[in-house]
Amino acid sequence: MRARLRSFLSDSLFKASSGLFVAFLVSNLFSYGFQVVMGRLLSAKEYGFLNSLMAIFVVLSVPISTLLMVVARKTAAYAAKKDFTGIRGLFRLAHQRILFGGLLGLIVFMLGARHVADYLHSPTLMPIILLGLCTYTALAVPINTALLQGLQDYKWMGIVSGLGGPVKFMLCVILVLAGLGVNGVLLGLILASIASWLLAYFSIRRHLLRGQPGADTVHQLSLAHMLPVFLANLAFTVITQTDMILVARFFPAQDAGMYAAAAILGRSVMYIPGVFVQALFPMVSEHHALNLDSRHLLAKALAATAALSGFGAALFFLFPRWIIQVLFNARYLEAAPVLKYFGLAMLPMGLLLVLMNYSIAKGERFFSYVMILGAFLEILLIYRFHDSLLEVVFILMSLGLSMVMLGLLGRNSVAVSASQEARC
Repeated sequence: MRARLRSFLSDSLFKASSGLFVAFLVSNLFSYGFQVVMGRLLSAKEYGFLNSLMAIFVVLSVPISTLLMVVARKTAAYAAKKDFTGIRGLFRLAHQRILFGGLLGLIVFMLGARHVADYLHSPTLMPIILLGLCTYTALAVPINTALLQGLQDYKWMGIVSGLGGPVKFMLCVILVLAGLGVNGVLLGLILASIASWLLAYFSIRRHLLRGQPGADTVHQLSLAHMLPVFLANLAFTVITQTDMILVARFFPAQDAGMYAAAAILGRSVMYIPGVFVQALFPMVSEHHALNLDSRHLLAKALAATAALSGFGAALFFLFPRWIIQVLFNARYLEAAPVLKYFGLAMLPMGLLLVLMNYSIAKGERFFSYVMILGAFLEILLIYRFHDSLLEVVFILMSLGLSMVMLGLLGRNSVAVSASQEARC
């Protein structure tokens, strides 16, 4: 038993994840504190509207997360071969493409801002304009984080991630207390993105200086590399965020606020695997680049996710009213029945997140199709069945379980096919 414990504690995945887990706790403590404080400072109607905007922000940020995964995977491959010139060129090219593409996207978004405002019943156009600017200023931040992830520089990655929550919390709370309301939150997020980019750039600058200037890496960010990753990320984002947007559309503002409170807390179950994914992704990419087997890493990440996320889901199931009352206040006690089952609905989503990142790190495409199917079914089912908030939650739960089972079966089929090809 002691030998197994020592082996576990010395495992590279555990060591990397433990440091990131501390940063995750610090950042998310402030992130959830941010949600709690916003729930108290804003009315339930404003709070529901804010989280609808945040759901759109996450959907609009899909190209950012796509580029992050591609850059992290390419950086890990370069780092495995000690090619810092390639990393330097990748940094330059990624910034050029994301900022130029983001500017075009911002123009298109601004042209349709009035339609977005009408759909969400926004009182003015200003929150929608600020949402567009918030998305644009957040574009370049993940590039620096992806380089740190690919380089497996978990120390600085933890520092950058750990400070993100406190910075966002302070800036947004100050601006809301100044009387700017939802607009103050969005402005605070813009300033927080700028601060995060500067800190992350400072941490990777020493790695960039090891490479030679002028490296050409255009072929490394082709559409063929990015499209499967984009589709998988877009589908996962739709699966985990569209419920908030559709609830805001189909339910009264008060009910949407209750759902937002339960969802913000319950989604912590899904985000717990993030620390394992951040460590797992570059390790799997490195193993793939060196033709090494990485299935043991997947098994460890899934087991750790099931244990930690399962514990969180159990707490929400057993003590929903107490958690709501302590973290929010009595105004949100109507959200307790939703929170009771929301954590259970997010447990399979956490496992899905691990499976998706493992598949992308290996350059596989099968999981993209699974995610696209799931996103389509979720939208269809919620549009058809939305008689109550709990009905929406049960749709998420059933869909998540089905996708995990399909993903594991597909994972085994891919492994068997690869084994048969190897024998031939």
